[in-house]
Amino acid sequence: MTYKERLCCWAIARLLPSEQWIIVARFRSRSDADGHFQFLRQTIPHVKFEVVFDSSGESHRLSATCRPSNPVSIAL
Repeated sequence: MTYKERLCCWAIARLLPSEQWIIVARFRSRSDADGHFQFLRQTIPHVKFEVVFDSSGESHRLSATCRPSNPVSIAL
């Protein structure tokens, strides 16, 4: 993982119909992720998003039923 990728450890994940999570955006700070999360929740209310902390930086798709231990979900 590059230094630049390590800086963006906060992410917004979206639940797909196939019961997998996909990372839609990465942020350097939690406050930036929370602000974008609020915007997404208001503009697309029928889609489930979550703010997650992903220190690995390599998970683009995560299983909804079997999430890895690295990403920490922050329910808002």
